[in-house]
Amino acid sequence: MLARRLLIALAVLMLLTALAASLAPRETALRDDSAATPAAPAEPAVEPVQETLDASAEGQRVLARVGQTVTIVVRSDTLDTVSLAEVGAETTEPDSPARFELLADVPGSYPIELLESGRRIGVLEIRD
Repeated sequence: MLARRLLIALAVLMLLTALAASLAPRETALRDDSAATPAAPAEPAVEPVQETLDASAEGQRVLARVGQTVTIVVRSDTLDTVSLAEVGAETTEPDSPARFELLADVPGSYPIELLESGRRIGVLEIRD
Protein backbone atom coordinates (compact mmCIF):
# COMPACT_ATOMS: atom_id res chain seq x y z
CA MET A 1 0.00 0.00 0.00
CA LEU A 2 2.80 2.41 0.92
CA ALA A 3 4.73 1.53 -2.22
CA ARG A 4 1.68 2.29 -4.36
CA ARG A 5 1.31 5.72 -2.73
CA LEU A 6 4.99 6.49 -3.34
CA LEU A 7 4.67 5.49 -7.01
CA ILE A 8 1.60 7.71 -7.42
CA ALA A 9 3.42 10.63 -5.76
CA LEU A 10 6.40 10.08 -8.08
CA ALA A 11 4.13 10.03 -11.14
CA VAL A 12 2.46 13.28 -10.05
CA LEU A 13 5.84 14.94 -9.55
CA MET A 14 7.00 13.80 -12.99
CA LEU A 15 3.78 15.16 -14.52
CA LEU A 16 4.27 18.53 -12.82
CA THR A 17 7.88 18.67 -14.01
CA ALA A 18 6.84 17.96 -17.61
CA LEU A 19 4.09 20.60 -17.39
CA ALA A 20 6.50 23.22 -16.03
CA ALA A 21 9.04 22.44 -18.77
CA SER A 22 6.43 22.79 -21.49
CA LEU A 23 5.23 26.16 -20.16
CA ALA A 24 8.71 27.65 -19.74
CA PRO A 25 9.64 30.24 -22.39
CA ARG A 26 11.91 29.00 -25.16
CA GLU A 27 15.30 30.63 -25.78
CA THR A 28 15.49 32.55 -29.02
CA ALA A 29 18.19 31.82 -31.58
CA LEU A 30 21.22 34.09 -31.40
CA ARG A 31 21.48 36.69 -34.15
CA ASP A 32 24.69 37.02 -36.14
CA ASP A 33 25.67 40.65 -35.72
CA SER A 34 28.80 41.18 -37.75
CA ALA A 35 28.78 44.85 -36.71
CA ALA A 36 28.84 43.97 -33.03
CA THR A 37 31.73 45.22 -30.94
CA PRO A 38 34.58 42.73 -30.59
CA ALA A 39 34.90 40.94 -27.29
CA ALA A 40 37.49 42.24 -24.87
CA PRO A 41 40.59 40.05 -24.61
CA ALA A 42 40.38 37.61 -21.76
CA GLU A 43 42.72 38.10 -18.83
CA PRO A 44 45.53 35.56 -18.71
CA ALA A 45 44.86 32.63 -16.44
CA VAL A 46 46.44 32.96 -13.01
CA GLU A 47 48.86 30.13 -12.30
CA PRO A 48 48.18 28.25 -9.04
CA VAL A 49 50.92 28.07 -6.41
CA GLN A 50 51.82 24.56 -5.19
CA GLU A 51 54.53 24.11 -2.57
CA THR A 52 55.67 21.17 -0.46
CA LEU A 53 57.37 22.09 2.81
CA ASP A 54 59.56 19.94 5.06
CA ALA A 55 58.57 20.12 8.73
CA SER A 56 62.19 19.61 9.82
CA ALA A 57 63.38 22.74 7.98
CA GLU A 58 62.91 26.38 8.98
CA GLY A 59 62.80 29.67 7.08
CA GLN A 60 60.77 28.35 4.14
CA ARG A 61 58.74 30.85 2.10
CA VAL A 62 55.71 30.43 -0.10
CA LEU A 63 55.11 33.43 -2.37
CA ALA A 64 51.74 34.17 -3.96
CA ARG A 65 49.86 37.05 -5.52
CA VAL A 66 46.30 38.11 -4.75
CA GLY A 67 43.91 35.99 -6.82
CA GLN A 68 46.08 32.89 -6.98
CA THR A 69 45.02 29.52 -5.61
CA VAL A 70 47.59 28.31 -3.08
CA THR A 71 48.19 24.66 -2.13
CA ILE A 72 50.66 23.98 0.67
CA VAL A 73 51.62 20.43 1.66
CA VAL A 74 53.70 19.92 4.83
CA ARG A 75 55.50 16.59 5.23
CA SER A 76 56.81 15.40 8.60
CA ASP A 77 58.52 12.33 10.06
CA THR A 78 56.65 12.74 13.35
CA LEU A 79 53.10 13.40 14.48
CA ASP A 80 52.47 17.14 14.77
CA THR A 81 49.89 19.82 14.01
CA VAL A 82 50.63 22.42 11.37
CA SER A 83 49.01 25.84 11.80
CA LEU A 84 48.60 28.33 8.99
CA ALA A 85 47.52 31.63 10.57
CA GLU A 86 43.89 32.60 9.89
CA VAL A 87 43.38 29.47 7.75
CA GLY A 88 43.38 26.69 10.33
CA ALA A 89 45.36 23.72 11.56
CA GLU A 90 45.94 20.28 10.04
CA THR A 91 47.55 17.19 11.53
CA THR A 92 50.63 15.74 9.85
CA GLU A 93 52.21 12.34 10.36
CA PRO A 94 54.76 10.27 8.41
CA ASP A 95 52.23 8.73 5.99
CA SER A 96 49.77 11.61 5.89
CA PRO A 97 50.99 15.15 5.19
CA ALA A 98 49.07 18.27 6.21
CA ARG A 99 47.40 19.98 3.24
CA PHE A 100 46.09 23.54 2.95
CA GLU A 101 44.19 24.91 -0.06
CA LEU A 102 43.14 28.56 -0.16
CA LEU A 103 42.52 31.54 -2.38
CA ALA A 104 45.07 34.29 -1.79
CA ASP A 105 42.71 37.22 -1.34
CA VAL A 106 44.23 39.36 1.44
CA PRO A 107 47.82 40.58 1.12
CA GLY A 108 50.05 39.92 4.10
CA SER A 109 52.47 37.57 5.78
CA TYR A 110 51.06 34.42 7.42
CA PRO A 111 53.25 32.21 9.64
CA ILE A 112 53.33 28.43 9.19
CA GLU A 113 54.00 26.79 12.57
CA LEU A 114 54.25 23.36 14.19
CA LEU A 115 52.10 23.56 17.32
CA GLU A 116 53.43 20.57 19.28
CA SER A 117 57.07 21.38 18.48
CA GLY A 118 56.55 25.10 18.99
CA ARG A 119 58.56 25.93 15.85
CA ARG A 120 57.91 28.29 12.96
CA ILE A 121 58.84 26.44 9.77
CA GLY A 122 57.94 29.09 7.24
CA VAL A 123 55.72 31.88 6.05
CA LEU A 124 53.10 32.42 3.35
CA GLU A 125 53.55 35.83 1.75
CA ILE A 126 50.67 37.19 -0.32
CA ARG A 127 51.42 40.29 -2.40
CA ASP A 128 49.28 42.60 -4.54
